Amino acid sequence: MENVLTTLRVLEAVADHQPVGVSELSRVTQVPKTTVQRSLETLRVAGWLERGEGGVWVLSLRCAVIGRRAGQRGAVRELARPAMLRLHQATDESVRLWMQHGHSIVLVESIESLQPVRTVTPATFSGTLPIHAEAPGKAILALLPPAEQAELLREPLVALTPWTVTDPAELEAELARVRADGYAVARQEAVREVATVAAPITAEGRPVAALAVSLPLHRCTDDVVEQLARLVVEAAAGVSV
Repeated sequence: MENVLTTLRVLEAVADHQPVGVSELSRVTQVPKTTVQRSLETLRVAGWLERGEGGVWVLSLRCAVIGRRAGQRGAVRELARPAMLRLHQATDESVRLWMQHGHSIVLVESIESLQPVRTVTPATFSGTLPIHAEAPGKAILALLPPAEQAELLREPLVALTPWTVTDPAELEAELARVRADGYAVARQEAVREVATVAAPITAEGRPVAALAVSLPLHRCTDDVVEQLARLVVEAAAGVSV
């Protein structure tokens, strides 16, 4: 029992002080470094913690899942932010984090491109889109259990642009491709002249969010899609547990 309580103390200390090293954890918990190290390794193997660069420790996405729903968006945003920054540096395009909310997806975090010609969030945009109408929504939809997916697609699918996929059979075929490829692509389905490549962030196999790269349609060639897909899948996998 004492070992379990010590491990939980270490977990709570990481939550309060992350990113944090062994020495600092030993100081705040008043637990010997060797015991702290054993607890950290136990929590890492169990999937509760991740070890970052420089030997510091942070909570994994599993903690956000267990703590849902209250505060989940903030937790996922914090966990995904480093991956978003790396993806932004690698692509020089706008990088966005989306989460599902009912039949919609909600924009949780955004890092905008610095290129002269870039995608810009419209002033009228509420931060919410129908889940079927954009790549991050499709990335999430594709991995939902069949019953949940069917429920979300039961209502008429709204067209935001002439290119929005609204035919259920066509969308289901596209979702099958997303499952096979690991990523989704949408070309001006939600916003004209904007293309998006997205991959799901999962926790224990369930989609909890999606990372997306958004760029002007004229830059979205097949070669660029292939490159962005590899980067966004890698970034999303790094956050998933």
